[in-house]
Amino acid sequence: MTDPICPITGKSDWEPLCEQDGYEWVRFKDSGYVCLRVMPELDEAKEIQSAEIGTRYIEGYTKKEDSKRRRSRRRAAYLRRHMKTGNRVMDVGSNVGFFVEAAAAMGLDAQGLEINPVLAESARRRFPHLNFHTCSLEEFEQQGVFDGVYCSEVIEHTVDVVHFARQLFDLLRPGGVLYLTTPSITEYMSGGKVNRNLGAPDHKLYFDKRNIGLFLRGIGFSSVSHKLAFGGGLQVLARR
Repeated sequence: MTDPICPITGKSDWEPLCEQDGYEWVRFKDSGYVCLRVMPELDEAKEIQSAEIGTRYIEGYTKKEDSKRRRSRRRAAYLRRHMKTGNRVMDVGSNVGFFVEAAAAMGLDAQGLEINPVLAESARRRFPHLNFHTCSLEEFEQQGVFDGVYCSEVIEHTVDVVHFARQLFDLLRPGGVLYLTTPSITEYMSGGKVNRNLGAPDHKLYFDKRNIGLFLRGIGFSSVSHKLAFGGGLQVLARR
């Protein structure tokens, strides 16, 4: 078994954090970054593409459609205010398309990228006038052409977080901005102990407010700032 390496420090200074449902979680001493001790192989992680998961997401979004649409409008407006180079936006992990719809309604040239074919097809049926790509970020070929990238609740599912973040960086023009959201490990901790299920194998890693900035600057982003997140989690703006 290969020791896990911290994507922030490059060290193997991990310590056991907890074991849940047969999965071991570790935390790196210097950075505080948390991840599975053993990451699944890429082929094993493709469960996110299944029809079952796509259907489950659709059911969840349908039950909360009004609130999801309102949130998408708020976030699209927030991203638009921080875009300086143009109006092209990509939503990485676009789900059923609410953010793309909201951004397009504000006059942005918006499109979505969704790895799950059931979700991508649902988005096309809802919004046939908008553009949704069905592929992974790794397979997407347009680089350096977007002025804003939105990526919400996706990075915590990735097997190779450094590779994924570099691809987000590569989507952007110089001066473009990434709006990234992800759960914070602090939401799952109290008194130095884990008090909630961390969601393996669906969730594979967690940042906190301090180390996500260090991580994104290490990828190459020139500045990182935080948006106040009243519902918890991390909401980050990172500029290329």
